Amino acid sequence: MENIKRNKNKILILLIIIVCAVTVKLLLFTDNKNAEQKEEDLKEAMSTEQHPEITEGSETFAIFGVDSQSNQIGKGTRSDSIMVANVNHETKEIKVASIYRDTYVDIDGHGLDKITHAHSYGGPVLAMDTLNRNFDLDIDKYITVNFGNVAEVVDDIGGIELDITSSEVKYINKYIDEINKVDKTNSAHITAAGTQKVDGTQAVAYSRIRYTAGGDYKRAERQRTVLFKIFEAAKKQSTAKLLKIVDKMMGQIGTNYSSGEVIEVLSYLAKYNMEETKGFPNKLWGGTIGGTWYAVPVTLESNAEALHKYLFDGDAYEPSNRVKEISSEIEQVASTPNEELE
Repeated sequence: MENIKRNKNKILILLIIIVCAVTVKLLLFTDNKNAEQKEEDLKEAMSTEQHPEITEGSETFAIFGVDSQSNQIGKGTRSDSIMVANVNHETKEIKVASIYRDTYVDIDGHGLDKITHAHSYGGPVLAMDTLNRNFDLDIDKYITVNFGNVAEVVDDIGGIELDITSSEVKYINKYIDEINKVDKTNSAHITAAGTQKVDGTQAVAYSRIRYTAGGDYKRAERQRTVLFKIFEAAKKQSTAKLLKIVDKMMGQIGTNYSSGEVIEVLSYLAKYNMEETKGFPNKLWGGTIGGTWYAVPVTLESNAEALHKYLFDGDAYEPSNRVKEISSEIEQVASTPNEELE
């Protein structure tokens, strides 16, 4: 139970800090304000007292996490992490659903494929459309974060602590060597398992490990862990230091939120409760189709129902004909056993 509470708090911190960063990007770094004025603007933007309370309705937005070494966060980059957040203004609750990157879905213009490829084919617009198309959602807002270049930020906050396992030690030094060569850094190898402070290069290397048990799922988890550690450390920094850190994150964040919308989102994220998060598909079959591994929903229709029940408090929902048709198409391609993930 305690672990669930910690995970809920971590994800809430993630959402708040991401929105803080977007706020700073939209409001503070678009002109030639001096450092003192930027600091005052940041304090004002992060204040929730000036915003009226919203008491009805809900809103849903997507968060895409990419790992781009070239700072590309749009089309051409796959989304390693896909989250759908629903904010209920009546109950003051936030629910977050993670959609597994290998989920077998229909991508408009590309047919059945892994959902991670939608972001690569058409950026966040196609990625949102794919979520809407396969799960009967109505998402039109997104935030994209790049996991790839966080080394400078980690170094600026004095490093972060990571619990590195023996299986991770086996692979991490290969990535450290690669990053040292590309970024002209000189970080040391990790020589033993256990909790230890790492620098930026070591942290990025950790987030790129993908060959231990869990594969890409575990890799995405490592990326989230590094981000959480950064955000937790950032909360302890002075406002001036936070500005410097956020400034370096600006190239790693994309959004279609307006500045006014961001401030409103920030004002209630800080006050609402975070519900337990869930992963989807919650019933799937993992296996190869045409030589490629997929996470196949069993069925897409029933998973859409489960997703709606979770995100929208069990409101009456009938899958659309389009979702039923896609679900039937998936079943024809992949007749699979039922493997439940709870």
